Amino acid sequence: MEATVLPTQPTFMAQPLAPAPLTQLRRTLAADALKLRRTAALRLTLFSGALPVLLTFMIFFFKGYIILKAGGTPWPRFISTAWQTAGTLLLPLFVVLLTSLVVNIETKATAWKHLYAQPVGRGAVFCSKLLLLLTLNAAALLLFVGLLLGAGGLLGLLKPTLGFQTYAVPFEAVGWMLLRTYVATLGLLAVQYIVSLYWRSFVVPVGVGMGAVVATIALLSWEHVDKIPYAAPLGTAMSMRAAKGGVLEVAHELASHEWYSLAWCGGVLVVGYLLLYRRNAPN
Repeated sequence: MEATVLPTQPTFMAQPLAPAPLTQLRRTLAADALKLRRTAALRLTLFSGALPVLLTFMIFFFKGYIILKAGGTPWPRFISTAWQTAGTLLLPLFVVLLTSLVVNIETKATAWKHLYAQPVGRGAVFCSKLLLLLTLNAAALLLFVGLLLGAGGLLGLLKPTLGFQTYAVPFEAVGWMLLRTYVATLGLLAVQYIVSLYWRSFVVPVGVGMGAVVATIALLSWEHVDKIPYAAPLGTAMSMRAAKGGVLEVAHELASHEWYSLAWCGGVLVVGYLLLYRRNAPN
């Protein structure tokens, strides 16, 4: 008796569904935050917030009696000096180094191909590292402000003749400066992020960023310097001033260079993502 051979039916294995976009982003962000532990990026965040405060503290500790010889509240002069020190070089260079270090975590481990093979979209990878950079940038600025106010209080204890303990801290002005400074760094951060993703090395993005910072300083007298994203942090730092009566005056609206920074941030991220997506798309 012949065995009846039934025709083989094609079997279709159910493909696993891709996680929702927010789930992908959450998982990628958690993985990126884990990779960040014990890296130079975290140490740089702490260092960049502390260095300008330390420099200003030393200046006022040893020369405060000369700087503040006119009397009155010392807070406006102390805060503006520290902010201008940070905005001139330290803050732009911090953003340049931070973006390169965060992106270089994958580059150094040659993990980009492995990363793109994971069940997460390219948008999740792009947004995760961007959110991480934005968070570290905010943390550095918050640390800077906290240490700055703490250093002023310490000067009031160590050098009571300077008068820090006598006058109130201008919290409202400092809060507005913090917000505006963060906005001023966004254009610079976006440019450096795209440069770091496009040239996956540490040297090239750092070289581009440092060259741009030096060139910007040379162009500070140019009438259109406010359109350059690398000049925005200094522009914000220079915008604060002490009015009559020693009150620290800070505008409660964004200046032109800060609007340009937001425009640079949005435009560069959209165009950069499209260029990177086309370059990295599978054939």
